[in-house]
Parts: sequence; C-alpha cells; structure tokens
Amino acid sequence: MLKLGEVPLHLYQITAGLKVLSDKGLLDLEIVKLKRGEDDFLPYNMLKMVLNNKSIVFDMNDGYDNLLNEGESYVDFYNGILKDCDFLFKRSFNEQLNKALDRAEKIRKTAPNFFVTVPGNPAHCLLLADPAKEKFKKAVRALPNNKYSNKLFYEEKFVAGEKISDKPNIVFFTRLWDPKGDYKGQLTQEKKEERHRINERRIKCIRLGKKEFGKSFLTGLVANPYATKNYPDLLAEDGKLTIKSNYMKTVKKADIAVATAGLHRSTGWKFAEYLAASKAIVTEPLFYSSHGDLREGKNYLEFENEYEFCERISSLFEPEKRYRMMQANKEYYDEYMRCEKILLHAFKEIGA
Repeated sequence: MLKLGEVPLHLYQITAGLKVLSDKGLLDLEIVKLKRGEDDFLPYNMLKMVLNNKSIVFDMNDGYDNLLNEGESYVDFYNGILKDCDFLFKRSFNEQLNKALDRAEKIRKTAPNFFVTVPGNPAHCLLLADPAKEKFKKAVRALPNNKYSNKLFYEEKFVAGEKISDKPNIVFFTRLWDPKGDYKGQLTQEKKEERHRINERRIKCIRLGKKEFGKSFLTGLVANPYATKNYPDLLAEDGKLTIKSNYMKTVKKADIAVATAGLHRSTGWKFAEYLAASKAIVTEPLFYSSHGDLREGKNYLEFENEYEFCERISSLFEPEKRYRMMQANKEYYDEYMRCEKILLHAFKEIGA
C-alpha cells in the first residue's frame, strides 16, 4: 500500500519505480490518497508505504535540517519520524549524523536522487494534498509540448552509454542562490552563509575553467535575477542550452561533467544525471553516501578548490582513465539507480 500526500519532484523517482514494478507484475500497487493532517501525512519530500506489514518511509530531502526552523533540532525531527516506521530509506545519508538518533539502525541508504519519471507515474495525477499551485503545474506537465512536460523527464531521456572522444569536452552549467533568500525570514544566518559559499565556489570554478580549457569547457550560469544582476559576464552565452531538454542533449554529448555541493550539503540532481548519462565526473567531496559501490577514484574524482578542479579535469583527458570511469558509472546506474532497481534493492535489504 502506497500512501500519497503531497508528492514533490524529489519523490517522482520512487513512485516511478513502484509503477515499473507494478507493470511487471512484481508488485500489487494499492494507492491511498491522503489529506493534509491525516495521521500518515509526512513532511515534505517523504512518502510512506506498507509492504508485507512493514512500514517503509522514503526520505528524498536534501539533508537533515532543510525542513527545520531556526533553533529546531534534526534529532527531535527524525526521532519522531523513526518512531512511527520500521525502515527509513534516506537519499542524504550520513552515518555520523545518524549516531545522534534513537533508532539509527532503521535508516538505510538509497542511490542518488534526481527528477525522473515514467509514463503513468502515479505522481502525475492530482492528489488530495496538492497545493493549488502544484495542481496547476501538474496540468502543465501533463501537456506534451512544453519545456516542463513529463515526457521530457522519462528515464530513457537521461540514459546514454560510454564513449571515447579524441577531444574531450567538459560541461558545467549551474545556478547561483540569492544569499538573502526569496523572502524575509526564509533563511537562518547559517543558511545565508552556506549559499554565499556555494556561489563563490561555482563562480571561481567557472572563471578558472574558462581560462584553462577555453571552448572545450561548456559552461555558464543559469539566468535568474541574482545572477543576472551580479554576474552578467558569467551567464551562459546561449541561454537555450540551460533549458532542460537542450541541457540533457549537451550532457550526453559531453565527456567530463562537473558537480558542486548543493544546498544543505546535498548531492545534487546533476550528479545523478551524470551517472545516468555515463559521464566521467569531477565533483566537490560528497558529504552524504549512497547505496552500492559508489566511490571516489572509481566513479568520480573530488576537488576542494578551483585549482584542484582544473587538475582533476585535466587528469581525465587520459582516454583510458576516462573510459573506465564512464563504464563504472554505466554499470552503477544499471544496477542501482534505475527507478525499479532502487525499490528492488530496498525491498531485498529489509527482507520484504
């Protein structure tokens, strides 16, 4: 039994996997649509299902504290969630943070998360708990011919095989966050400082990368009010390349792809998209760990600053090294990250 309250885009990967398993006859999918305020209604980016009398929560949040107000404790928050379930599968899994929790043994890892879907995903349907704004967005995404259409995010749109290029190119399109937030009181001082650090790292990497790699470095900032006002020189030269459908085509053609830490130290959707597309990956250190044998040196190279960023990219100009990483990432995606595989591994792990 799948209990659906509000289903943000972070959760589409999970509901897509359940749909695939149901279509293959491996799961009898019964859906209960929850109203806000019901007992099983969970916080944002979480959903619950019951399988063989086991209560399972999937938590696709960016971190441990992104739903908290200033002064609130992630320990109290997650202890409350863990008390009412048998297992919690967490996209952002950190063993050290888990040690402070009362029932940490219930928490398990998932593979990296991104917005991906399949035809007939139950998340596409209007749900009782959907806010009015989300109902409108779902109606738009149901249309076939616009840049937000669900069909542009079908799983196979992201998937590509490994390849060899004589002249490798690098892709890194990214966005900046307004350190003041979108409205007064949205962010704590700590979160404002985090946004400033994220912006600084991304800006430095773009500036130095353009100097070092020239036209082989496909880069630029996504245009938004903050970036346009403060860094107009770093905006993507062709804004159309940042539209999702065009962006994914660019990623598929690229050889080396760059990721930086997301909000709340999250492993962003970009990283997962690169795995799906079998890219060689250069990334800031991953604060959270994922299910399966995903590790530094095999699936990605880490950098701490813009100089290491350029060094790691340069090291992947060696064709055999780059190709091995591409192969490793294709294998990881096929085994752990396909929508149904995330669910199959989770069910196997808990004996459900």
